[in-house]
Amino acid sequence: MNNKEIKTENWDPLDQVTSNVKDVSRLIKRKSDNGKVSIVIPCYNESGNIGKTIDALLEEEKKSGYKFEIIPVDDGSKDDTWNIIADYSKKHSQVIGIQQLGNFGQSQAYQAGFDIATGDYVLICSADLETPLENINRIIDYLDSGYDFVNTNRVGRWGGDRAVKSGYANRIIKKISGMDIQDRGSGMKGMIAPLAQNLKFYGDMHRFIPDYVSVYGARIVEFSTKFQDREFGVSAYKGHKRTVKVLLDLTTLMFMLYFAKKPHTMMPGRLFGFTGAIMAVLGGLISFLLIVGKLVFGSTLSDRPLFTTGILMIMLGLIMVMFGMLGELLMRIYFESSGRKPYMVRQISRNGK
Repeated sequence: MNNKEIKTENWDPLDQVTSNVKDVSRLIKRKSDNGKVSIVIPCYNESGNIGKTIDALLEEEKKSGYKFEIIPVDDGSKDDTWNIIADYSKKHSQVIGIQQLGNFGQSQAYQAGFDIATGDYVLICSADLETPLENINRIIDYLDSGYDFVNTNRVGRWGGDRAVKSGYANRIIKKISGMDIQDRGSGMKGMIAPLAQNLKFYGDMHRFIPDYVSVYGARIVEFSTKFQDREFGVSAYKGHKRTVKVLLDLTTLMFMLYFAKKPHTMMPGRLFGFTGAIMAVLGGLISFLLIVGKLVFGSTLSDRPLFTTGILMIMLGLIMVMFGMLGELLMRIYFESSGRKPYMVRQISRNGK
C-alpha cells in the first residue's frame, strides 16, 4: 500500500492516510442507491457504553446525507446490555437490536449483523467508544469517493507488551497477505455491501477482514484517528489465549488467501500448522542430529528407536497440517451449502416491536 503523508514542520500523525490505490484520480465516485448505511455494533457486557454509542450515532446521522440503520448485536451479555438495546429499538426506528442465544464471539456478532443489513454501505462500530464516532461520516465520504473498504488506525492506543505483540503480528500478517494495514484490530471499519455479503466468518477471523477483502481486488484506504480509553467495562479481547488464537488463525489465513488466489496450485506443503509444525520441526531436528552422529562418529541408526520416532514425528506433523486445512474447507462447505449458520439468534427487535 502507498503511504501518503502530509509532511509539514508540525506534522500530526493523525494526518496519515494509507491506500492500495496508486492513482486516486481513477477512483469513480458513487452514491448509495437506497441512501442507507448499516452500522453493526457487536456488544458483550457493554451496558455502560452502548446507550452513549447509539445516541452518538443518532447525532451523526443528522450530519449525514444518509439514513442510518443501527444494528447492535448483543453477544450473550450477562449485564443489562440487551435491555438497553431493546429500549432504544422501541423508541427509534433506525435501531434494530439482535440478541444472540449465547456468547458466540465477535466474528459471529458481525455475521449476524451483516446478514440482516440492508444498507448499500456496511460499517462496523465497536461499542467501547475507543474510536471517536465523528469518524463515521468520514468513512462514508471515503466510500462515496470510490473506495471499497475503509479502515481506521487508532493513534496513541495502548503500549507496552501488548503493542509489541501487535506489531509483530501485523508484520507477519503483512508478509502473508501483502496488505500494509497498521491497525487490524480497530473496531471501526466500512465497506460496500457486496463485500460484507461475501464475507463468511468462522472462529475469530474478524481480525483479518482487510486481508480477506483484498482477495476481491478491493480498493482499500486506512486513515489515522485518535484513540480514547473506554470509560466503562473491560475489553474481552486480551490475554495470552488471544495470542495463541492469532497464531493458529494465521495458518488458516495463509491457506485461505493462497487458495482464493491460486486454487489449482495450492499445496499443503506451503502451510505450517501450529502443532503440526512444532512436531515436524522437532522430528527433523532429532533426525538431523542422529544422521550427523552417523556421518561423524559412525553411530548406527538401525538400532536407534529415536531415529524412527523422529521420522514419525515429521510425517505426523505434516499430516496434522493437511487434516487441519481439509477440515477448514469441509466446515465452510458444510455451512454454506446447507444454508446453516455458525450462530443462533434468539430474537430481533425492530420498529417498536
